[in-house]
Amino acid sequence: MPDQGPSAFSFDGFCLDLTRGCLRGRDGLELALRRKSFETLRYMAENAGRLVSRTELMEAMWPEATVTDDGITHCIADIRRALGADGQRILKTVAGRGYLFTEQVTRGDTASAPPSGDNAGSVSGTASEHPSGPPSLPLPERPSIVVLPFDNLSGDPEQDYFVDGMTAELTSALTRLHWLFVIARNSAFTYKEKFVDVRQIGRELGVRYVLEGTIRRAGERVRITCQLVEAETGVYIWAEHFDGVLDDVFDLQDRLTETVAGALEPSLSQAEVRRVRQKPTDSLGAYDLYLRALPHHYAQTREGSDAALSLLREAIRLDPSFVLAKAFAAYTMIMREVQGWIMPDEREEGARLAREALSDARDDATTLRLAGQAISWLAHDREHGVAAIERALSLNPNSAQINGGAAWTLLYVAQPNRAISLFQRAMRLSPLDPELSYFLSGLGYAYIMVGRYEEALDVGRRAVAEMPMRATGHRVVVVALHALGQVEGAIRAGEYYRRMCPTGARVFASRIMGEFADSNFHRVMIEGLRGGGLPE
Repeated sequence: MPDQGPSAFSFDGFCLDLTRGCLRGRDGLELALRRKSFETLRYMAENAGRLVSRTELMEAMWPEATVTDDGITHCIADIRRALGADGQRILKTVAGRGYLFTEQVTRGDTASAPPSGDNAGSVSGTASEHPSGPPSLPLPERPSIVVLPFDNLSGDPEQDYFVDGMTAELTSALTRLHWLFVIARNSAFTYKEKFVDVRQIGRELGVRYVLEGTIRRAGERVRITCQLVEAETGVYIWAEHFDGVLDDVFDLQDRLTETVAGALEPSLSQAEVRRVRQKPTDSLGAYDLYLRALPHHYAQTREGSDAALSLLREAIRLDPSFVLAKAFAAYTMIMREVQGWIMPDEREEGARLAREALSDARDDATTLRLAGQAISWLAHDREHGVAAIERALSLNPNSAQINGGAAWTLLYVAQPNRAISLFQRAMRLSPLDPELSYFLSGLGYAYIMVGRYEEALDVGRRAVAEMPMRATGHRVVVVALHALGQVEGAIRAGEYYRRMCPTGARVFASRIMGEFADSNFHRVMIEGLRGGGLPE
């Protein structure tokens, strides 16, 4: 909220109290209004008498996030409900063009506004009685989040149990991400049905991120809208909606929780990477070094891989017990070998780091996934690798990265059908994931194992389009074309592969036979790569 300017907008007997963050009716009593709806009403009041397009309103309310029109629709409906019978008149829809706030607005201060009533603004009133608010809690070293109670937009108080259950289930699901500090449900529910600025919530709870949302039921259909906010700045960094059918309420709750948690994890990870890249570089801790390594790794260049490995080694030096950094360094060795960048002794280093990570991983699902995949590839220790990924899946079945990593590990032990299911689930959970090319190329390998070459070609081409410099997608395309009898196409694809990945465009026959247990897969891959003109 700005430091200067009016502290209240008055219109048609209503008062929008900017200091206390509430809307009061003609009787002076506070009217229930969601946080984002309050901000939308404020924007419309500031622009009273001027047509505001939906696009302008979207950009004003969610400047840093990609959202659907549903967010605006829900806010407008919420405002009109609060304004009662006059809502449609005060906030008018101009078909195909936007919205018009029709009332004259008087800008002033809260001293001249209507009285607040006996029961108005419990949280807001507390804040005004104690302008400085409660003391700020320090932020944990890990990323931190609170899931605020979702708002029930169904107009049916009996649906509150479902809405509250979703909040509790989401909180529980996020606690399975051991790299994430999650505020307990009971603390989050102290903010139920209260307007409190997210920046204040961040200070009071000591969290970096706030997840808020709404649930609307229409007949048997349910729509959940979620928004992830950076508490310090109030910037919306992710928003999405999810739909379901209310056939079995608890099954729907489970399915929607799975979907939301799966989509939220990569958004949080990317937000953390953006945050840490803006920090000064002379006071970095081990976790920040780990975060800085991630974009270098996903750049899929030799220079990026070298930088990522250097940062991870430094993180391990600063904190020898940092098992996640050890596991990711080991995982990086896989990528380096696939791309033809691996240096002498790095395979042994990666296997050692993977074993160290597994010995201390306990219940960290991400570490188990990375180290399990690395030990399967680098040390050919499939028994411990599969055990690790099975444990990771049981701990966090809603992580796209864990599903994808588990699927790759199952390919090594010739379980393509289960791998196909896990790759498809990973892409459903996180369709815009940074590891999407990995999922697609792995799915291509699985299709090759079961002889579904047309489907392998399709996903292989999608993998190449996602990451043209990553070798594995090219290998899927070349082999699938050769297996389909399109030899000239395989040769052209092989030439493109060699241009994009000069060091990784080889047959690597001994590596194929060492990494994968399926002997027929060995034959199809080696014949296909040789038929595509790749050197040994």
